[in-house]
Amino acid sequence: MQTPRRFKACAVLMCYKCCRNNEFNTFCYISLISSNSFSWFKYKSRIYDQTKREDFEEFWEKAVAQLRAVPIQIKRWKKETPYEKSFITYELEYNTHDDTWVRAYFCCPTNAKGKLPCVVRFHGGTMSKIIPFDILATGVCCLDIDVRAQGGQTVDRAVYKTGCYNNGLMTMGVLDKNEFYLRNIFMDAVRAVDVAAELEEVDPERIVTYGGSQGGALSIVASALSGRSKKCYTNETSYCCIHRRVELGSRIFGTTKSFLKKYPHYTDIVLENLTYFDMLNMVSLLKVPAAFCLGLSDDVCLPEFVYSAYHHAASEEKTLDIYPFTPHTLAEGFKTFIHGEFSKL
Repeated sequence: MQTPRRFKACAVLMCYKCCRNNEFNTFCYISLISSNSFSWFKYKSRIYDQTKREDFEEFWEKAVAQLRAVPIQIKRWKKETPYEKSFITYELEYNTHDDTWVRAYFCCPTNAKGKLPCVVRFHGGTMSKIIPFDILATGVCCLDIDVRAQGGQTVDRAVYKTGCYNNGLMTMGVLDKNEFYLRNIFMDAVRAVDVAAELEEVDPERIVTYGGSQGGALSIVASALSGRSKKCYTNETSYCCIHRRVELGSRIFGTTKSFLKKYPHYTDIVLENLTYFDMLNMVSLLKVPAAFCLGLSDDVCLPEFVYSAYHHAASEEKTLDIYPFTPHTLAEGFKTFIHGEFSKL
């Protein structure tokens, strides 16, 4: 069987889990975007074990059931833009499992005929929704949400009885996994896919999820838990190996580390609760095709963290693109790849 090659100048390293009697699985491979990526090989020996608890699947089945017990409500109104010859933009908001209304942009081609594919896009940490011109140029619809309590318009209406140390998002409700902040945004992400499936312009059979960093994690969550996404695209994926990020005090988990430094008697319960929100474990529920991407120069979502999540992903069809000098940002090669994919939906 011919080894798949996405890029003309890349060496392809087959994942050892996908070799059976010298036969390669065409749909699971690793693309090294340089034959000189020697530093990559040291990361293969740093695969972190999953920390999934016995009730992990039950916990998320219950969370999704509680979400879907609340009927979907959608409000939208047209947003005036200078781009209406190409696409129409709507401001949109939808309800979720609590009293929060999630704000979003929904954009679709102006002269579209029939129902179209839709990319549900999630932004990175502390950022906000955008009008995604590059995605819309591929001819699809796009739903782009504001994650609650971050840089956009979604106001978090949840009540957090524990944590909230120095306004750190990763401490809000962290002593109770059922009220933790990440549970809320994960459910908002699942609801986003449900909302996209309800929109009259969208073909519910052609919905995919995409995001980078925090958005990459939410893309995994939405595809893993919604049961409605056809493929997951995740770049520089955050929320992988969370226990290590807490130990390192990495970015958004700096306040979590400070919280545990001040209240060390909470260490066990906090680290226990965080296992339910770790992409290292969530990927075991990811059954749809998935495309991962990492940069070896990423000092936020470390390469070994992302690779570990890729390694444990349950998807039968999965790919991983590796860029040796790319930091915590979207690699142009992966951007071109996903645009090509979107244009074929």
